[in-house]
Amino acid sequence: MLLGQFGVEAFVRMAAKTVLSPLTMVRGTKRLAGLAVAISVSAALMAYAVASPSHWWLGWVTLLPLFFAIRVGTPLQAASSAGLWGALVFVCSALFGDTSLDRNLLSLGILILVPAAYAWVGARMTRQVGFSPFLLGLGWMGVEFALRPVGLKHGLLASTQDGNVLIGALGSFAGYVIVAFVVAYINAALLSVIAEVRVSTSGLRYVRGVAALPQRIILLDIPCFLDHVARPSRPRAPPIFA
Repeated sequence: MLLGQFGVEAFVRMAAKTVLSPLTMVRGTKRLAGLAVAISVSAALMAYAVASPSHWWLGWVTLLPLFFAIRVGTPLQAASSAGLWGALVFVCSALFGDTSLDRNLLSLGILILVPAAYAWVGARMTRQVGFSPFLLGLGWMGVEFALRPVGLKHGLLASTQDGNVLIGALGSFAGYVIVAFVVAYINAALLSVIAEVRVSTSGLRYVRGVAALPQRIILLDIPCFLDHVARPSRPRAPPIFA
């Protein structure tokens, strides 16, 4: 392992503090504003990672707010957040001078509607079977196919990894959609590790540490998903947004 356990834990804590902290400082309608801020930062970082390959590491954390909205929001709230995210990715790409993305109304519409549809389905799925990084990663492969008309040669998430030699080798061998799956899966798995969301009268709380981080990220959650399918009557917590 390239990083020791303490180095990995420090990275996860930094990601949580930087990207998710606006979501935990406020309640009620102000929490929605915090989510909007986090989504905006996420979109800007995503566009910057695509435009600047040397900052490929940003791709591993920029989806955290989007997956947070899928995990804790209603399908409509998740879709609205994802639509805002897609629109801001388009705007920020233009501001950063990224020429790999076609700047037209068709691209803008696709970048709004495709992530919104993905988030709506993801939130519905989460309410039924639980938050599944594996299934969300698989779903993002479909997002990449749907985003092909916007002009990105290697898709959205894979484009953030152009400066990563190892991931680039994986993409050349298995295709950019596999790279997109890996990046989306790691983002969702990080959220599962650093943000065990619980609903209570006191609001949102982070309750679990990251001592077993390497094992929990690598371990796929297919058995957990199948367990939910086998027992569909297991009660699910409601979304935290009223």
